[in-house]
Amino acid sequence: MPRLTIIKLLGYREWTESLGDDREWIIQTNQSKTYTLIQQLFSKKQGFAIPIRYDYYIALSNGIDKETHREILLEIESIAPSGVKIVSLTHKYPFTAQLLGTRILEESSEKLVYIDGKEDENIILHIDFNDITAMTYMTSVFETYMKIMSFYTNITYAAARLGGITTYLGGDNMIAIMNKDTLREFINNIPSYVKIGGGSSYYPRKALELAARALAIIRKNREKHFLLLSDGEARGKE
Repeated sequence: MPRLTIIKLLGYREWTESLGDDREWIIQTNQSKTYTLIQQLFSKKQGFAIPIRYDYYIALSNGIDKETHREILLEIESIAPSGVKIVSLTHKYPFTAQLLGTRILEESSEKLVYIDGKEDENIILHIDFNDITAMTYMTSVFETYMKIMSFYTNITYAAARLGGITTYLGGDNMIAIMNKDTLREFINNIPSYVKIGGGSSYYPRKALELAARALAIIRKNREKHFLLLSDGEARGKE
């Protein structure tokens, strides 16, 4: 079961409304700085952070103990407008983990809730469109963005139905964090016009590295549209 950490920036709406009408550039700048810090804090501990709405974040956090989470909370709090709350827990399905974490965030008065649990592999899929550059020249930058966002929405719902979560990485890249029991069903429902590199590792950052490596192999060999790499083994689907 992977460990997920849900991060909530407190009083975010009230903070934005206190900035006056000429505020959006301030909000966007602050969001960028906050995301950068959170990503750095988790990635240096072999985790990975996902921005959700920018007043909430989800971090994949296997191997990061309670005390380290407390240190991370204090670092984020140093730049957050109105404080931070964190819930960290494990569950077989990432979607369920974030659901439970959200409920605990709302019900607990504690700044940090860390629930012990078994931690095992993270399965992360790096999903990439085929020929997006050519498509951009044939249509336009914004039209391809619309197509990517439509596809991302479909992928997100497909992943959630099977207990997974997703995030958009920019360009034509997105990732899905899945459970091994529903992985095959998820892959079988994704169109063949995308490439999917998968990585399996206890550490989220390593799983992402393996997913990127699998994607590079697919691009080079052009024989598969899915390849999953883990420590010492590779599996694929034609």
